[in-house]
Amino acid sequence: MSSEYPIISWKELIKHFKRSSLWVVIEGMVYDVTTYLDKHPGGEEILRKCGAKDATEQFLEYNHSNYARSILASRIVGQLTDEPPPHNYAQLLKQRKQRIKNPYKQITWEELEFHNTSDDAWIVIDDDVYDVTDFMAEHPGGMKLLLDQAGDDASKFFHRINHSQYAHQIMNDLQVGMIVGIKPKKKEKQAPTNYVLIMFIIIVLFIFIYLFLF
Repeated sequence: MSSEYPIISWKELIKHFKRSSLWVVIEGMVYDVTTYLDKHPGGEEILRKCGAKDATEQFLEYNHSNYARSILASRIVGQLTDEPPPHNYAQLLKQRKQRIKNPYKQITWEELEFHNTSDDAWIVIDDDVYDVTDFMAEHPGGMKLLLDQAGDDASKFFHRINHSQYAHQIMNDLQVGMIVGIKPKKKEKQAPTNYVLIMFIIIVLFIFIYLFLF
């Protein structure tokens, strides 16, 4: 494919279905309509339903003016790849949309602890809870840094680095709730029973030997 515009893959397109970052495809071109949502004459809901999708059919149903097309032209992100979409693209997009939750939902520390795997990773930063599952592979510091903090409070590690404004924007899209309650103290690992028994026997022997010799 030869184009003066960047080529947008389906993998990239599927990330932009939220109100904070909304892309649509019309006649093979990808447009960022995020800041146009509240200006759209037909209402923002129409555009939001087309987020990360090919909206050519819906666009052509209406006799859009040359002015409308000029607005589109100023919002070009790139050209959609010639490759066909994944066979389960619609299902993948639906799953992503379902994961968007109320950022004010209350999440307990006990619930948070269950989200500690590479397939389901949540972290806490300054009392806000973030689902970083899909972001781990893109994390500049590597997947391991996030995975090590999954299911726990990562505030201390987050503030060690001066994250950019773009990083904070990404965080807004990843928030799934806010932590509530008191964080339980981590239980200290108890010494195995056999180890305790062995130490007891050694101490008793030491006392017996000391008494016998002295």
